[in-house]
Amino acid sequence: MTFPRAVSYLALLLLCLPLRAETPPLLQAAVDNWIAGKQEVAFTQRTRTLTDAGAVKEERVERYDPSLPDDRRWRLLEVDGQPPTDAQRADIEQARNKKPRKHANKPPAEVLDFPSATVRAQTKDTVTYEVPMRANAAWLVQTENIAVLVTVGRQSRAVEHVAVSLRSTVRVALGLAKITDVDFDLSFDEGAKKSGADDEAAGKASASITKLGRRMEYGWSDFKRVEAYGAKEPAR
Repeated sequence: MTFPRAVSYLALLLLCLPLRAETPPLLQAAVDNWIAGKQEVAFTQRTRTLTDAGAVKEERVERYDPSLPDDRRWRLLEVDGQPPTDAQRADIEQARNKKPRKHANKPPAEVLDFPSATVRAQTKDTVTYEVPMRANAAWLVQTENIAVLVTVGRQSRAVEHVAVSLRSTVRVALGLAKITDVDFDLSFDEGAKKSGADDEAAGKASASITKLGRRMEYGWSDFKRVEAYGAKEPAR
């Protein structure tokens, strides 16, 4: 899995996967409601490559939409604040889109421990759970340094908010890279639901990573739940 999609995958792993019976009933109901809907997420990604002095060396804005065919999933929108040239678009989009399609619904038991979720906070309307990552996933990341919070509505029995953050720097890729900051904050607006836009989510995500001495910053926005291309069976 490439890092630019890691944050959105982590959120989807939280929300799109079957749970065991020991999972808190309200949390299980919310996840069951979620997986009854669309399983993939489209988003806009901003990537900034920094110099050693912290100046921006390059900045790209791209749109990822898994509801589109493989050759159109990634679309380049901007390079350094300007519309991309045909050559830039061809180079980057071809490199992105030739990679095999990856789906978010990986087996949950190897990554997240929903049955061990604990109540972090409560109000009269919501319950917020902290969901740990499994210890056997530690070869991928230092799981104890990642905090995942899921807020569920008591009456709606729906996921209303997801947050992911780091307690401290996380080393990945056998120590060749380190994630120094993650801020994932996604809310499901009741106003949007009432207007019929229940596939929209308000929020943002960002991350900073240093890989082989190169500093990168990522930002994600404009999230939308979609059906993966080819997911629907043809009508008979």
